[in-house]
Amino acid sequence: MSATYDPTLPTDKDWVRFLIGDRVEATAKLQDEEILAVLGEEANKYLAAARCGEIIISLGQGAVSKSVDDLSITYGDSAESSFRDHLRKLREEGARRLYKLSGATVLRTL
Repeated sequence: MSATYDPTLPTDKDWVRFLIGDRVEATAKLQDEEILAVLGEEANKYLAAARCGEIIISLGQGAVSKSVDDLSITYGDSAESSFRDHLRKLREEGARRLYKLSGATVLRTL
């Protein structure tokens, strides 16, 4: 398995990595094959990016605090909250593009 990224964004896989910020190959959270599998299941790259982001959060990458012996690091919940908000926006964009293809209208509720 591999993790590659091309900043010219020639493929949907590269777009997904760009959208979720998983661009550094040496520290990639998801392998190319995993992203390609999600792309095969989702209707577009925005919905795939949102799902991949949720996978990263579920792997514990969204931890808000870490303690080891007497050392404690607290990030607050803003990093994870910001990422979740970004994923919500990706889902909205993916749905908007999907419905645009069908001629339907997307209404956003708060």
